[in-house]
Amino acid sequence: MKIIIVGGGQVGGYIASLLIENGNSVIVIENKERALQALKNNGIKKECILVGDGTDALLLEKAGVRSCSALVCATGRDETNLTAAMMAKFEYDVPKVVARVNNPKNAWLFNAGMGVDVKINQ
Repeated sequence: MKIIIVGGGQVGGYIASLLIENGNSVIVIENKERALQALKNNGIKKECILVGDGTDALLLEKAGVRSCSALVCATGRDETNLTAAMMAKFEYDVPKVVARVNNPKNAWLFNAGMGVDVKINQ
């Protein structure tokens, strides 16, 4: 499966490692230098990493959002995760969108109407 992960911090990096180990094609979008370095240190290949904002339509298209099987929103910001989820589901018709909820008070927003198929509430 082809999967895009928006956010390559601890959570996104861990998910990427698991998916790659299981034979999936993974692209991680990250814009923070520290997280980018951690991804490289944890064995994520350079060709699996795109540097930039996961809510940038051009970057999502470069990552292959039009043909991916799933998109995982794993940043530390709920607003970024929701924006990426809505773009993936409603603009690009991604079949499965998974989003991380950081603040439990925002959990009610993470639903099908906002483009989220599966929410993961910390």
